[in-house]
Amino acid sequence: MNPYMTQTHSASDVALVENIVSQRLKGSILWMVVGLLTTIGIGAYTLMNPAWLRFGISNFNVLLLIELGVVFLFSMRTYSANVMTLRGMFFIYSALNGITLSIVSVGYGIVDVALPAFIGALAFFIAFAVVGLTTKKNLSSFYPYMGAALLGMVLVSLAFMAGNYFNIGWITAINSSTFSLVMGYIGVILFSIFTAVDMNMIKNTVTQLALTEDETILERVEIAGALSLYLDFVNLFLSLLRIFGNKK
Repeated sequence: MNPYMTQTHSASDVALVENIVSQRLKGSILWMVVGLLTTIGIGAYTLMNPAWLRFGISNFNVLLLIELGVVFLFSMRTYSANVMTLRGMFFIYSALNGITLSIVSVGYGIVDVALPAFIGALAFFIAFAVVGLTTKKNLSSFYPYMGAALLGMVLVSLAFMAGNYFNIGWITAINSSTFSLVMGYIGVILFSIFTAVDMNMIKNTVTQLALTEDETILERVEIAGALSLYLDFVNLFLSLLRIFGNKK
């Protein structure tokens, strides 16, 4: 039985909620897979098309800023924008990621590093998604700690970059490969947990809203969940790139 269903709910209500939760979870996972396939397709085309590759390399930072802007706008408009608009933003982000990730993968090595990193990310993602899906606990209480850990990672990375740029002695003394490797391991741990928490959050959010909200709200939760899972997978992949790239 669902953890949010009490004894005051009829058996038919319980069955209805469980059916809605199952459908929306499948929807989030399906949209996430579609996003990944879009990224892989655009990435492969970029690698095979010299003009696209040159464009991506010369505008790499601009593309990253656009990606951040799309994710920020998506987050701000999740419950106000049209569902089709949200799906469009998700596709735009997935496509842009195809260009930027293909360039990053070339830098590390497609066969030697990127492919093993992708397989590893898939293994971690599936394992922790199952944990988040099957646990009876509500993992939402982990979010503040995970958010703080993510912010810490970003700040440490920015400090390391700034220290090297301004030639700060004790920071420049830190080996960049060692720093990248440590951040890679931390990233794998962090985004594996994020995967479990996000999957759990999708399940619990749909459970809470299933009998009280209309289809539009549930569709918003579905596509927002897909983006969260997509981001978890991509960050797992990038973290494993750092690890495998250092061992190359």
